[in-house]
Amino acid sequence: MIESLDRTRAAEPLFDVHPAAGEVAERSLGRGLAAQIPIALYSRNGRTLNPEPVSTLPLLQSELQKISINTLTAADSALRYANVIIAWNIFQHFYPYFDVVAADWDAVLTETLTRASNSSNEKDYLQTLQWMVAQLEDGHGYVQHPILREYAGLPFLVDAVEERIIITALGADVEENACVKRGDIVISVDEVRAGEVLRGSKKYFSGSPQWKMYRALIDFGLGQRGTEAALVLERQGTRVECQVARNRNGMIEETRPALIEKLHDGIYYVDLGRTSMESFNAELPELAEADGIVFDLRGYPNNTHGVLQHLSADTLSSAIWQVPMQIYPDQVDLVGYDSSGRWALEPAEPHLQGKIVFLTDGRAISYAESVMGIVEHYQLGEIVGQPTAGANGNVNPFSLPGGYRVSWTGMRVIKHDESQHHLIGIQPTVYVERTVEGVLAGRDEFLEKALELIQESMNR
Repeated sequence: MIESLDRTRAAEPLFDVHPAAGEVAERSLGRGLAAQIPIALYSRNGRTLNPEPVSTLPLLQSELQKISINTLTAADSALRYANVIIAWNIFQHFYPYFDVVAADWDAVLTETLTRASNSSNEKDYLQTLQWMVAQLEDGHGYVQHPILREYAGLPFLVDAVEERIIITALGADVEENACVKRGDIVISVDEVRAGEVLRGSKKYFSGSPQWKMYRALIDFGLGQRGTEAALVLERQGTRVECQVARNRNGMIEETRPALIEKLHDGIYYVDLGRTSMESFNAELPELAEADGIVFDLRGYPNNTHGVLQHLSADTLSSAIWQVPMQIYPDQVDLVGYDSSGRWALEPAEPHLQGKIVFLTDGRAISYAESVMGIVEHYQLGEIVGQPTAGANGNVNPFSLPGGYRVSWTGMRVIKHDESQHHLIGIQPTVYVERTVEGVLAGRDEFLEKALELIQESMNR
């Protein structure tokens, strides 16, 4: 987390390897100019040597305190340029995935500064920072600002199905006789084609294609809270027009079975995003006798990775988590990685003997992918659905003047076999696509495929 420096910890080096005192980095500044930047300084009694008889640090601190950072807004060009430079440098020196993303980071700096010069209000400048972070292709990449509280989505959930945008669930506060229905195909929002709405939104989201699609679908039709969106819908071949208020509060979820539910004789369903280990452990005697179990990980686990300990007689390790050890600017001469924090999950009784199927898709990110990475590597069950988000590793947030807060991935994660995880994610063993017919019928086609696999196993 990059928030502040603890001046009491400066005596010891961060890593066993460290620059020699007096070592410098030389960088061209263009137009014949160059800079020499000290990497390590000589010190005495825990303080760097100062050629002047009186330290200038108190004077510097006094001058900095005169700047009212918290009152600055995007109307101030100095704030806009400074924030871009601060954020760009953090990523330049510490973002761990430049080797697998296509960003021309120097060109991104030039473009972002150009955009910043034309962004004189909070909304436009927020999008400028979001665009910059989007170039990192980092699923943990977010830019937040208090102005986002003024915006709201439409009171329904949509999905991209058979190249159409279809309403898959309604918010709890949508009246039964509302003009929108589950199964409606969205043609346009405020006279903008639905596909263009998605494309316009995705360019400000960071991450893999599957994660950006998920984010854009969640924010579909986002606008000023309380305003109305003019929708054109298609319902069973008929054109429908209606006005819908932007008033969504919280997430809208499609209907699923109970947290832990017996679906058929010998077949159970466990939602790892909603249940708890306490509830899971309470059902373990019945689950241990099950012919098949469907574990739903279309989303984020509720601290439930302990279920994996009941799926193997061997100790399970997580994927390889690598904390970069940077001591030079621009990520040159990397010291190495600290990979000491991996999970080691010991086997636990009882062992679940039935056919195991995991459901997942592009909503599964970070911790969910730590779980699914173990499932994939140790082949703990079938993986039904679509690729996960492809973004794992600890999140590093930092704050910028003007109320902007940026999150990003600070730790590198590769798969057990040392292959790339970032942007790729965990791949399904059985790929599933939704259908318009399935949405109209209210069917969960991912769950149906899982049950089909279990039934086939039981019939052998």
